Amino acid sequence: MLLAAILAQLALLPASQAPSPPADTAPAPSIQSEWIVGVGFAHSVQLFQSDANRKYVVQNVSWGRELTRSRGAGVLRGRFTWAAEVTPVFFQTAPTHVYGVGVVPVVWRWNFSPQRRWSAFAELAMGGLWTTDPVPEETRSVNFTAHWGGGVRVPGSARHAFVLGYRFQHISNGNQLRTNPGVNSHVLMAGWSVR
Repeated sequence: MLLAAILAQLALLPASQAPSPPADTAPAPSIQSEWIVGVGFAHSVQLFQSDANRKYVVQNVSWGRELTRSRGAGVLRGRFTWAAEVTPVFFQTAPTHVYGVGVVPVVWRWNFSPQRRWSAFAELAMGGLWTTDPVPEETRSVNFTAHWGGGVRVPGSARHAFVLGYRFQHISNGNQLRTNPGVNSHVLMAGWSVR
């Protein structure tokens, strides 16, 4: 078998007699990076000390890079990505108007193995938010943020995809004050991905 492969490389054996490589030697897909630009609409819920009926809009830009090749088995098989995200627009529309910006240096994203017409991801993130007025009112204008969630990508081309996602987002002062009222929100996201 080895001699036949060497002779085929030297063109001393007809191609029809050359052994075919094993199926599992196909090259693995390359490590990829990804930009996602999205917008989200949030509605807060009452949970522990958090305020309900708070509404806001966020616009996010994230960049991430896969750090592993495919790992795991079955439906959980996928790749780990570390991403960073900025929020150039935070706009609270109710109960008062508040503007802000945010930075999320830690976004841990698990990209599940792609299906034929879509691919899914799950993520966990931590960062900070700076606002023109305290959010909520009884706390500070500098807060910590965290979210967990996921979504799907629907390819538009080889490098582009439409992204739909959900986040459960937490905003609070991280127990730096006597009280930590916070905001817990359901956030629906829509955006565009470029790889």
